[in-house]
Amino acid sequence: MNIKISRAYLPMSINKERLAEVFLKAKKQRAPVIAVVTATKPDFYKQAPLVVEAAREGLPVLIINTGQHFDEVLGFGIKEFGLERYICANLQVRGDLLEKASELMIKLGAFGRYCAKSYPNGGDILPIVHGDTLVAGIGSLAWVFGVGRKVGQNEAGLRSMAPEAMKKIKVDSRPSREQVSDFINEQLYGKWFRAREEPFPEQIDTWVGSAGTKYFFAPTKLNRDNLINEGYPEEDIFVVGNSVVDAIKLKRKEKSSSSVFDIYPKLESEEWMRVDIHRRENLTQRRFHSVIGTIEHLVEETDHKVVLVMLTATNAAVKNYGLENRLKLLEAKHPDKFMMTPVWKEYAHVIEFLDSGHCWAELTDSGSMQEELLYFPKVLSLTVRLNTDRPETVFESKSNILVPPISKEWMMPIIDEAYKQGSALGLKLRKKKQIYGKPGEVSKKIVRILAQKFETGNFDFYPWLHGRLNLWKEEHKLNYL
Repeated sequence: MNIKISRAYLPMSINKERLAEVFLKAKKQRAPVIAVVTATKPDFYKQAPLVVEAAREGLPVLIINTGQHFDEVLGFGIKEFGLERYICANLQVRGDLLEKASELMIKLGAFGRYCAKSYPNGGDILPIVHGDTLVAGIGSLAWVFGVGRKVGQNEAGLRSMAPEAMKKIKVDSRPSREQVSDFINEQLYGKWFRAREEPFPEQIDTWVGSAGTKYFFAPTKLNRDNLINEGYPEEDIFVVGNSVVDAIKLKRKEKSSSSVFDIYPKLESEEWMRVDIHRRENLTQRRFHSVIGTIEHLVEETDHKVVLVMLTATNAAVKNYGLENRLKLLEAKHPDKFMMTPVWKEYAHVIEFLDSGHCWAELTDSGSMQEELLYFPKVLSLTVRLNTDRPETVFESKSNILVPPISKEWMMPIIDEAYKQGSALGLKLRKKKQIYGKPGEVSKKIVRILAQKFETGNFDFYPWLHGRLNLWKEEHKLNYL
């Protein structure tokens, strides 16, 4: 029996003219090239402010785009944030998780080796990967194994935690009001424990990515403490905030030419709950049915209006469990209370809706949304997870709450408690402590830190221990890789 273990890769697309210009600029400045890596839709808006700021400071900067999100909707962030002119390489990565990981390893490493061989200073390049994406994990390894150097990581140190209260849940019971209240309070004020299993594969990506990282740009002190506890050098870890706040500021300033309410006029009527569920763990049978059951209850048994964003993974789960007709029937029976939409093409439309006063809550399993919602005082953050890699939004900011997708009997009372304007929880979640930095300042911090590091002339982005301990110095070349 023959087992197929490979497929034909699409060729990488390299803008050699642009690449030569950047390396020439770097040579004149005696600085390394900052190579911002983008892969998925959130990368485009979280990494864009770094590119903009580096260019504003006159630093040699380029983009390596993996090409994973290449269609008109998922890839629109490249155009929306004006990133096209900075892209020097499109790796054109495709396939499932295994195929993308293996292709990314080969192509990114090959691109690094191409630069090192093609330009006199081609080895002096520092990729900046992001968060807990596949490219953060596999990309950092590709660079280490391919070039012998480490990367910088924006949004470093994301480590999942869960409240101890999660262990006490009686899954098949209907919780009393007192039990719900206790569960909420223990999230906000109780003990938490490490829970690395989820999200998948993001928790694997962020742990693996850290091993290949030289400069860590951590959103909060908690993230920095995570990294220090794991043994990473304190001098390489910087608490800077989260660049998503810069993206929010950019989009509030540069509004879209169209309005989200032109596309979805219903959303301008009263208040809606926006729902987006796509995490792999939440697409398992019990969890996903719990979410769908909760949506049905909200629409049929309450006055709430729900807009369900049908992401690619959401669509796949709906089809897998044969739920298409149930959702279509719900939409047909309650056209003014329930609607399904495709992925929203423009990030500006998300910002507009969250700012509008027509969205009272986001029921989400997105990591990024937990961060972003801290900067939208009108919108409650309700996170459909058993744990979170942004636990600080719960026990530090107290502007987010976990809604475990165990059953609608557990989900609904938590949502009800959050909705009540006069309830302690409802008021608390609206007192948003913005812990991710001042909008417009985070990317500046990152770029200035890098600029200061580059001024020393030491571009050894993978020092051996004898170098880090200042025992002796020698040029670090791994031509034998």
